[in-house]
Amino acid sequence: MDGGGDPLPGAQTPPDEVTSETTGPVRRLRSHGEHIARETKIAIIGRPNVGKSTLLNALTGSDRAIVSPIAGTTRDAVDEVVERDGHAFRFIDTAGIRRKGKTKLLAEKLSVIMSRKHLEAADVSLLVIDAAEGVAAADANIGGYAHESGRSVIIIVNKWDLMTKVGPDGMRLFDGKPPADKKIYEQQVRDSLKYLEYAPLLFVTASESKGIAEVFKKVELVSRERRKRVSTGEMNRFLDKIDFQRASVPMNRRVKIYYMTQAAVAPPTFVLFTDRDVKLHFSYERFLANEIRDTFKFIGSPIWFKVKARNKKKK
Repeated sequence: MDGGGDPLPGAQTPPDEVTSETTGPVRRLRSHGEHIARETKIAIIGRPNVGKSTLLNALTGSDRAIVSPIAGTTRDAVDEVVERDGHAFRFIDTAGIRRKGKTKLLAEKLSVIMSRKHLEAADVSLLVIDAAEGVAAADANIGGYAHESGRSVIIIVNKWDLMTKVGPDGMRLFDGKPPADKKIYEQQVRDSLKYLEYAPLLFVTASESKGIAEVFKKVELVSRERRKRVSTGEMNRFLDKIDFQRASVPMNRRVKIYYMTQAAVAPPTFVLFTDRDVKLHFSYERFLANEIRDTFKFIGSPIWFKVKARNKKKK
């Protein structure tokens, strides 16, 4: 999203000073106004045959899942809810994930349509990638929808066992090549999905339920992070310390930021009060987002900006 975009519908600009939550009994300190939700809605997205159904089965499990019909939808559209450590994880329209397309072309189209549909109802998206095939153009397109929708993203590299299981000769069993290196593989994924640099990346083998516990931990983490709120005072103390001269932006595209405030959460949305009513240059927006992440994290969540000229004349 560019710097001139609007925050989520219904987002309200907070008072000049919004303080962090400190009242009431809490299990731990909440930093920057963090809000803890008891239920997280999750969309499993990706192109056909990357293992979405297998991942769903590993995450839910017949002994733990509660099938919940969705009102106003087709008869076989259901959510499945899993309770873990007092937190509910609601997987969106699992019947739609398990339903197979009749042809490859239809399946490709359905994967995009269903991914967009699922994202509308989700807090967090799990972008599933087939480890043996790497990042395809369709993966990037679907991941782009999640990014633009403002949903948090976790990249799931599935079927990782295929990349590491070797035979007596030390070569991979499934294709005879050397075993993959996790760090190198992750960098290749990051290079292909640069706009998702904020998304945690996990390696799993869903068919063997390997890595599944870590998926739940990361979902709960990014769910908290997307609801985090930073007070205006904290935000402007942070702003005073930024050296904007380091931003690689043409001088004629730079703006002076007088102050900024967080207008919304989920995703975190910031209003910048500037000297000019212009869209932020892409590099300027990326620089500011990276500075915010270095200080306040917002792990797994896109960061949105809205620009307002301080002395803008009303028409």
